Amino acid sequence: MKGGSCCIMKKLLIIDDEFIFRQGLRYLLDWEACGYTIISEASNGQEGLAALEKYKPDFILCDVVMPVMDGVEFVRHAREKGSPPVIMLSNFDEFSKVRHAFQYGASDYLLKSSITKESLLKCLERFSLSLESSSSKKSEKSFSVLARQVLDGYAPLPFQELQDYIHSRFLPTRTFRLLYVATPVPDFKDEYHFHEKLEALLPGNEFCCAFTTQNHGICLIGCPDRQESAKTEEFLHLLSKIVLHTSCVLSLPFDDLALFLSKAELLHDLSKYSILFEDKRCFCESELTAPSEAVPDFASDIYMQYIRSCRFERAFIFLSEYLNLLKNTTKTNPLNFKKFLEYTFYISIQSARKFVKNGTDLNHIEIHFFKALDLALSFHDVAAALKAAYEGLASCISGDVSLDSVSLIPNMQKFLEENYTKQITLYDLADYLHMNYSYLSTYITANTGRHFSEHLNDIRIRHAKDFLVQTEESISSISAAIGYTDQSYFGKIFKKIVGLPPLQYRNLNRKGRVT
Repeated sequence: MKGGSCCIMKKLLIIDDEFIFRQGLRYLLDWEACGYTIISEASNGQEGLAALEKYKPDFILCDVVMPVMDGVEFVRHAREKGSPPVIMLSNFDEFSKVRHAFQYGASDYLLKSSITKESLLKCLERFSLSLESSSSKKSEKSFSVLARQVLDGYAPLPFQELQDYIHSRFLPTRTFRLLYVATPVPDFKDEYHFHEKLEALLPGNEFCCAFTTQNHGICLIGCPDRQESAKTEEFLHLLSKIVLHTSCVLSLPFDDLALFLSKAELLHDLSKYSILFEDKRCFCESELTAPSEAVPDFASDIYMQYIRSCRFERAFIFLSEYLNLLKNTTKTNPLNFKKFLEYTFYISIQSARKFVKNGTDLNHIEIHFFKALDLALSFHDVAAALKAAYEGLASCISGDVSLDSVSLIPNMQKFLEENYTKQITLYDLADYLHMNYSYLSTYITANTGRHFSEHLNDIRIRHAKDFLVQTEESISSISAAIGYTDQSYFGKIFKKIVGLPPLQYRNLNRKGRVT
């Protein structure tokens, strides 16, 4: 309860062996403005029991691991004295001790590393409501606390405490459905808002809802009638108008509350299927678990041909056509779908690195894509992330040079005509055109069907033919004049292109038998 709504301050006892941590809690917020007062502190469970007897606190924040007497022993002894709600403070590696504390009557727990002003107040206010509704210091655990204990593994099967709580409120209902909301915030600000919105969608139904430790939303709904397909569709339709930023799944009806944990875990996995659907966020368990067709094979060899020839736009189209076969289906599971996309894009970007001198832009594209894929909620989000990534790849490769062969190939021919007499290589052409060597080599071959050396030899042999017919220069002189350092190699290339050795070509040409 916020300050100003009640003149009676609720008393808080802090038990923790770390002085600095106790001080941190004391100054974490303005306690009195929020309706609380810290009446005492203790450094171990034994001191805590004495403070409990002396000050009669309304709430206790208690560390799990302490010297002299730890938090578990404190809770066990405190229960005998009629303890108020005890909220355990634990680290990640202390869950087994927290479980024991719950068995002795602890009410809730908070992770010390993630305590905030908001999370602490929210936890205390859950128990403030029960404190205000009864003069007794005994506090019944809420559905939120009981559900969290089950989902976090602190409650043993068959979750009797949760079952007793539910059956006492859902009389005479004995059939239930569980709604799982993957990430309730920002569609629902808090548990109260979650409950308020669902109440409007579930008139006449008993239900309990909560936010879990991992900030998922769950709602247990009583179902008087197991055959409610029409109502289910209507409920999911209305829910989809509220749930805009996450996915949710409604379970099939079940009777045994011992299935609460396994149902929640199943729905958690099924909620990830939204990434395969274009414009759907709310599902029923049955539509995601029904048998489906086999996953078609992806022609990775064809895809890689496009990648290796730097035809990224064509590669994107080819990949998109395959992904459309998986869209709005359960042919593959979300985990395999994401792994496929991650691997496919990874090998694509690794191939692209061969064609750029500076990989910084590629690094940005890679990071942005994997982040976007991780945050993707729908197939539409995936498609948008892929489109942006492949456009980025194409842009990085092309740089400031046009990829239009209408301009690039003539520029290559111009360079060869001006430099064929020199000892030039593809590296020289790449420097001339300000392009990456590997990319240029691939591009020339892909767009002309011939290698750089073949284009160079064509020009050299054309000029050699002129020399042979119009001059009396020796074969070795002509070979050197057109850029060949080895006369025999020149002879082989000449014969390969013309069909005759250089000297025979000269003699036959002078007799008018060849051109």
